[in-house]
Amino acid sequence: MNRIAKLTVAAAVAMVLGSTLAGRVLPGYIASAAAADQAKSEVPKGQVSAGASKDLQEAQKDMQAQKWDDAITALDKVKNNPKKNDYDEYVMDEFYVTAYANKKMLQDAVAPLEYLIASKYTPPDDLKKRIVQACFLYYQLKDYGKAVQYGNQAIQGGYGTDQVPLVVAQSYYLNNDFKGTAQFVGGLVDDEIKAGQSPSDDLLQLGISAAVKLNDEAGEQHWLELLVTYHPKPEYWQNLLEGLLHTKMTDRQLLQVYRLSEEVGGLKKGDYTDMAQLALDAGSPGETVSVLNKAFADNAFNDATEKTRDQHLLDSAKKQAASDQPTLAKSEAEATAAGSGDKLVAVGIGYFGYGDYGRAAKDIANGLAKGATKDTQSARLTLGIAQLKSGSKEEAIKTFKSVTGDPILMRVANLWVLRAQAPASAAT
Repeated sequence: MNRIAKLTVAAAVAMVLGSTLAGRVLPGYIASAAAADQAKSEVPKGQVSAGASKDLQEAQKDMQAQKWDDAITALDKVKNNPKKNDYDEYVMDEFYVTAYANKKMLQDAVAPLEYLIASKYTPPDDLKKRIVQACFLYYQLKDYGKAVQYGNQAIQGGYGTDQVPLVVAQSYYLNNDFKGTAQFVGGLVDDEIKAGQSPSDDLLQLGISAAVKLNDEAGEQHWLELLVTYHPKPEYWQNLLEGLLHTKMTDRQLLQVYRLSEEVGGLKKGDYTDMAQLALDAGSPGETVSVLNKAFADNAFNDATEKTRDQHLLDSAKKQAASDQPTLAKSEAEATAAGSGDKLVAVGIGYFGYGDYGRAAKDIANGLAKGATKDTQSARLTLGIAQLKSGSKEEAIKTFKSVTGDPILMRVANLWVLRAQAPASAAT
């Protein structure tokens, strides 16, 4: 995950620095549009001087014809005119920014844009646009500190475009301010979640990248959990589960990790065989059959030896399932009458393997209520999965949250809660 998020800001930058600025080039701007702006805004009235009027009008005509070099030449005459007034300079710099932006001479656009931001003649609405333009301009020029400064000003003022937060977050990161990146992205993501919005993949990736740079393992886990909640791609789940899969575990614990991994599309090729064998050992031949059938359908085995081995395992599981499944109803009746709940939990796990999740949930819950003593936390976790798969999401979440005492199973249960609570729009 040690990679920088790729933000699609180039098009937005071009739009803000090009077409938005070019909107200032209008017929009769000097004579009427500026006056109209002034009348609508609480800014001082200015007037183009007689000495600069001709060159400014010539520059305007050249811009209307998209003759940017000629426009810059005319503006240079105004710049070198010792008799120009401060309003001449205001109009001149507006035209300069537009001409330089269209010529992609971004470095040359800096000084006139900064002048416009500081100018007493810039109307309030135009000032907001100029600040956003400055953020994008400095981002393009790789002056990330200035991009952050102007971007934050726009965000705090409530007039940043949709792309401004991404530009600011990326600028923090590219400026090697990883702590600032984490803080900024964290606040932005929290606000979006509180507002009922889904944080973008790009922002969350930046959060992860910053955490990696800061050697913040807890932070990395946090961002990964947000990613699988709002953008549950199999590779994100694989990254999140990778640490667990490298932890020393019992077979029952590992089977539960595999069950979650299988649910989110994160099983790797070698995992199918391991999961199938663990399920068979746990008394769930139906689950073994289901896992291996999926593996063969997905061409998960690399060579003939693997295929032969797993075909033997599949055949064995099918035989066990053929003799086991018809006896479940009788076993269920006997287990219901038993004093302990262990046998009823075992029957429920059997139904779980055959995909009868409603019946599995009923039997496991009743078995736990009767006082099952074997692997109770694993049984409780399996109960939550069965409840979720049978459509009882709220009950499942309660069950997952009731898993205690085993750190690994608690971790898996918490991840199942993330899976259950993911917005419908984020479902895989």
